[in-house]
Amino acid sequence: MWIIRYGLVLACSALATAAQSQAGDESRKLVEQKMRLLEMLLASPSAKADTGGMAERGGKALTSAREALAANRPDDAARTLDEVLRSSAAARRPVAETSLPDSALALAHQNLVEQVATYRASIEDLLADPKLAAAARGLLARIDAHAAEARREAGAARLSEANRILGEAYKLAVGELARLRAGQEVVMALRFASPVEEYAYEQKRFESSQMMVGMLAGEGRAEGDRRALVDGFSAEARRLRSEAEAHAQAGRHRDAVSLMEKASAQLNRALQTMGVPVF
Repeated sequence: MWIIRYGLVLACSALATAAQSQAGDESRKLVEQKMRLLEMLLASPSAKADTGGMAERGGKALTSAREALAANRPDDAARTLDEVLRSSAAARRPVAETSLPDSALALAHQNLVEQVATYRASIEDLLADPKLAAAARGLLARIDAHAAEARREAGAARLSEANRILGEAYKLAVGELARLRAGQEVVMALRFASPVEEYAYEQKRFESSQMMVGMLAGEGRAEGDRRALVDGFSAEARRLRSEAEAHAQAGRHRDAVSLMEKASAQLNRALQTMGVPVF
């Protein structure tokens, strides 16, 4: 009996050790991701030109975090990085408006309508796949129901509510398309008459993703350790968009498109941090 009990104690101890090891690995990976994000932010032109001491604080934070990680103190490393990332994001975050003007709401509405339509077209392509056709039809019905409700709200001049509903439709379309196409390459068949047209599309795509990031953060999906990452990715996305706008104003629209794609990729990383499977 003692041998059996002793064996059970050893087995339980081994399981607990394995669980602790796995949790430690996850903490270390999260810290390393935050370190890469901070390194990327410090390497940006705006950070290099900053006179507020961000570069110095960031450099010291990286050194302290590396030392803490080497000493197997990932929690201390995470706290050090979070403090700097939050201050960086706060410095870059635009001032929030208490309410958007009707013109801004109307523009956001049109952008969301177009983005939902783009993803809906890709879902329609799944109808040709016998294994996915039923799921695709059900998904299209759900998206169309959201779209119809949004049209009713927009018709009643409640654009803010219409945009919230369209945001839900967009989130549903992106997440479910990624799930249905798991393991497959998703191709969005888009053609543009000129780099100027493509740049305009990338701006709309960015704004839709930015709205989605705000919605998910408002739902509490960016709490805890995720907050610094989401804020950091969003800040870098805004920086890249500003660079893109400068290129577009100078007539270099191909360069602007490339920068907007990078900006949208940063927002995608923010969405993925909050558990949304985007592509």
